[in-house]
Amino acid sequence: MGLREWLEILGVFVLSALKFGLAGVPTAVFAKWSFFKVLTVTISGGITGTVVFTFISEAIIRFFKDIRKRLGHLPEKSKKKFTFTNKIIVKVKRRFGLLGIAILGPSVLSIPLGVFLSVRYFKNRKKIMSYFFLSIIAWAIILYFFYNIIYRHI
Repeated sequence: MGLREWLEILGVFVLSALKFGLAGVPTAVFAKWSFFKVLTVTISGGITGTVVFTFISEAIIRFFKDIRKRLGHLPEKSKKKFTFTNKIIVKVKRRFGLLGIAILGPSVLSIPLGVFLSVRYFKNRKKIMSYFFLSIIAWAIILYFFYNIIYRHI
């Protein structure tokens, strides 16, 4: 394998860690990679992103809690703006819980956003990562076939 192929693999790996369903898997499929290579690289990237963003999210949440403690009070809350996306997230959280966020995370939202929301609302890190790992594996297989069908008809 040459440098170009390693850079392609690294690019798809990073895309899979950040925007799994809308960038990582389609890029690998449209590059005409084999089924095994697509699954290996995208699932590895998605799982790595989940682990990294779980710990980063915890650190960000702790950081802001520490700032609030140091200030001695909570900052005045402004009126919350409910966008279409916020409404969907709240509905999914209330209706489907962690499982719903884990299912939507890799495919619709993004791994960083899905993991951040999960860490914010649900504290069990092992459960969060387990749900996301299973979701990533399932979505990788589903999206591989979906994007393959689209690619054949273009």
